Amino acid sequence: MARTYLWIVIIIVMAFLGFMIGYAVPPFMEVGFGGGEQIESGGAPVDEELKKEFEQLYQIEEGSTESE
Repeated sequence: MARTYLWIVIIIVMAFLGFMIGYAVPPFMEVGFGGGEQIESGGAPVDEELKKEFEQLYQIEEGSTESE
């Protein structure tokens, strides 16, 4: 009986940690945002137009949060 409760607690803690780690990873990391450096590890090449589009989205988002 105590082992069952132990496994339930372990599963809940692991689910919570996985959820928090998911929020700790910066969004758009594959585009190059979120970190101070460009990641050059075998990923797909980043298109400059895509970078510009995401920069525009960030500017729009920042503008809407400042006006609230």
